[in-house]
Amino acid sequence: MRIGIIGGSFNPIHIAHLIIADRFCDQMELDECVFVPALQSPFKVRGASMASPEDRLGMVRLATVQHPKYRVSDVEIQRGGVSYTIDTIRAFAHAHPGSEIFLLIGSDQAVEFVRWREWEHICCEAQLCIVRRPFLLTPEMEERMTETLTVEGRKPVWIGAPLLEISSTDIRNRVASDKSINYLTVKAVRDYIEEKGLYR
Repeated sequence: MRIGIIGGSFNPIHIAHLIIADRFCDQMELDECVFVPALQSPFKVRGASMASPEDRLGMVRLATVQHPKYRVSDVEIQRGGVSYTIDTIRAFAHAHPGSEIFLLIGSDQAVEFVRWREWEHICCEAQLCIVRRPFLLTPEMEERMTETLTVEGRKPVWIGAPLLEISSTDIRNRVASDKSINYLTVKAVRDYIEEKGLYR
């Protein structure tokens, strides 16, 4: 079984997350791709604009329901405390013995990856995959990053995906200033944000 993991705040989940996950499934020939909303990221300060873990989890479930390979896990929310990726990878390895685990991160996260807890263990216990953002990194920077994040001969894999300038921050700001978020996330998530009065 080939299991992909995509973690994040998903505050809220949007179209770019879904498209990147689809490319991740294709390129790594995954059997399933699991979205894991973080309870609390070690690198993000919880602000007033952070929807509750339950709301973020609910939105991820709504957004992923139609894709045959997408799954959602509340493992980090249930665990409590700060969400560390290494703990999540080990939880998946324990729950699915013999499976191959693939972890997807963005190239912006890859720049900071050596600050992650037990990052070398992450690279050994899962196949690290990085979304290639066109124009963000030069080929030289990409090469240096590949070298830095190669552990015991295991290199990160670069995943090609279309460049979409969509961010959760922009969606929250648009909601707060009463602007349309059509086409930025799926209709079920837009309706949920509206019904719950999130980000206002």
